[in-house]
Amino acid sequence: MKQTRKRRILIMDDSEMNREILTGILEDEYDIVEAEDGKKAIAIMEEGLYSFSIVLLDITMPELDGFGVLQVMQQRNWLKELPVIIISAETSNEYIGHAYEMGGQ
Repeated sequence: MKQTRKRRILIMDDSEMNREILTGILEDEYDIVEAEDGKKAIAIMEEGLYSFSIVLLDITMPELDGFGVLQVMQQRNWLKELPVIIISAETSNEYIGHAYEMGGQ
């Protein structure tokens, strides 16, 4: 039987519990790569070792927050090829609107 390669997802969230929950939900269908802060996530994407189908991005993170990650992704034109879904607990219209403006979904 032909084995198909799973798509890869990058989960960026400083909450280990959130990463574990999302991984538990998605790991049967996807290869999961995790980053606990924005700087690590950017480093993972820069390495080019992984080709991601999608990024799940928390807004509130240490080192480099989700807005900073989106800014770097915009500058490097990564958002043209890599969709980003915001997974933040932030619910204010300001946060949500700003995330959409920067390319998050």
